[in-house]
Amino acid sequence: MTASVGGAGRPTSPALRHRPLCAEDLLAAGPLQRIGQRVLCFETLDSTNTFLLQRAEELCDGTVAVAEQQTAGRGRLGRRWHAPRGAAILMSVLLREPAGSRLAAWAGLLAAEAAAEAIAASTDCVPTIRWPNDLLLGGRKVGGVLVETCALGGGRRGVVLGIGINCLQQRGHFPAELRDKATSLELESRHPIDRAAVAAVLVRWLDLWVMRVGRQEGGRELGAAWRARCEDIGRRVRLEQDGRAYSGTALDIDEHGDLIVQLDEGGRRHFAAATTTRSW
Repeated sequence: MTASVGGAGRPTSPALRHRPLCAEDLLAAGPLQRIGQRVLCFETLDSTNTFLLQRAEELCDGTVAVAEQQTAGRGRLGRRWHAPRGAAILMSVLLREPAGSRLAAWAGLLAAEAAAEAIAASTDCVPTIRWPNDLLLGGRKVGGVLVETCALGGGRRGVVLGIGINCLQQRGHFPAELRDKATSLELESRHPIDRAAVAAVLVRWLDLWVMRVGRQEGGRELGAAWRARCEDIGRRVRLEQDGRAYSGTALDIDEHGDLIVQLDEGGRRHFAAATTTRSW
């Protein structure tokens, strides 16, 4: 495991587009308000989320960890995250929050919305969000979010926002069972993808939303932005919770980011992201 903060610069050839990301890439527009107080860039790491969770007590608020390759990358519910070296953005951010933090409750929606806005702002791709944490292009998954927390001293909690975005993969890079379900910005865009530029915009949008949600009306602003981008609202969904399958129409999200569904069997039910799986 080797950390690096190598030189800045934008890719000038296809080969250089796979060069390792560095701190200067992520903070290309200058210092941010909260995110990026420290940036750690690694060639190989088991998991950027695990790295920050294990060191949350000693690392400062706003620390960013980025890896070119993860040997134990994961998504929700322990699912493995596949990404060849240098092809994706594999990033996690540590926030040190008080107990009962409103930001902690909205962290998953915040990260998904920031990632979607970053893709739309830095490429010609316009992603949608699939509850609770998938980013889609043309019905295929291009990215995802994993939020995890840990206890800190003084009654505070470490909130880790993990984000993965497929940038440069070609169809053959995906396992056979995922080729019809996964995609990358490179596959969907009409133009070459600058991975460093996407990463820089992502950090900036994360910082903007973290600061917004800290304000009185920030949660309402985030909810409105997320709903406008979510493809599930008003559509039928199939979910599984506690070993039981449910189907119905997604109506909205509540103040915790849980999905509210009008069930086919009657009645409404709130589904928490942490305990719910869904089929494609």
